[in-house]
Amino acid sequence: MTVRKNLGARVRALREKRKWSQEDLAHESGLARSFTGAIERGEKDLRLTTLVKLANTFDITVAQLFK
Repeated sequence: MTVRKNLGARVRALREKRKWSQEDLAHESGLARSFTGAIERGEKDLRLTTLVKLANTFDITVAQLFK
């Protein structure tokens, strides 16, 4: 698996653990729903600012997004 696919799977798992829809994640993170879907599918290279938004949304560190 690529880094993007692994990250996408991790974001999906964190979202599902909270029982959030992609729309819920978009609302909580301030990202577009279509963008969060593309992240989960491993289709997007993410900027550091986006990684920080996601980590803050899940109340974890950026490093924990990759575990």
